[in-house]
Amino acid sequence: MRYSALIYCALGSVLMLSMPASAFRLPQPQQEVVAGRVALIQFNADRGDAQSQYLLGLMYISGRYMSKDIDKGMGLLRQAADANDADAQRALADLTFEGRIVARNLSTAEHWYRKLADTGDHWAKFRLGFVYAAGGTGVARDCGKAVHYFSDAGDKVSMGNVAWILATCPEQQFRDGERAVALATELLKANEADPTFLDNLAAAYAEMGDFVSAVATQKQALVQLELSANHQLKNKEDEFRQRLEDYRNHKPYREILPLE
Repeated sequence: MRYSALIYCALGSVLMLSMPASAFRLPQPQQEVVAGRVALIQFNADRGDAQSQYLLGLMYISGRYMSKDIDKGMGLLRQAADANDADAQRALADLTFEGRIVARNLSTAEHWYRKLADTGDHWAKFRLGFVYAAGGTGVARDCGKAVHYFSDAGDKVSMGNVAWILATCPEQQFRDGERAVALATELLKANEADPTFLDNLAAAYAEMGDFVSAVATQKQALVQLELSANHQLKNKEDEFRQRLEDYRNHKPYREILPLE
């Protein structure tokens, strides 16, 4: 599991900080050392230490060092998150957003991501962009909020998503083709061969009604897609070609951003 290294390192740090210095120690078998660290974390979690509750929660969820118990693990994460432990809040948000280990719950993910975003957390802002762009049970899709949080995140991928939403959002009040063109053009300055940035620009041209530029740009996007070493991106070739046909037929593209 992806949390295993974090738990192991944290266990080591907790033990080192908690044990008195001594010049004379007998070496212990590794299994005993780990058991001692786990026991210390359990002890501190029972006393209400939020970081220990977070670590113990991950151990239960992953089945690492403990018998796997996802419900108990999630309960411990909630206790730590309620005590304002940022690591626990992020873990709860990620788990309920991704829906792999526990059922997807966008309203829970939204709640914790928003708390983290209020502290300036970049990852939370990025994830909130997807939550609002796609929407789902418990959370209404809202292109305006998606643009807000992606813009706050501010990295190139996020700004590419802003350009895409401004060009393709089904609700007219959130579309802004001129701004989408400006953003996509600026992103291409950093990498003029990026097929995703070109795809964004083509959609932006189509939103403005400039289908000649949209077709030409989408053709460039397809060329760069074929040259790309990104196999996951290559799987989108059919989508790229369908958009090209749309632009040839003077049809702008509309999409609800998929939650992936």
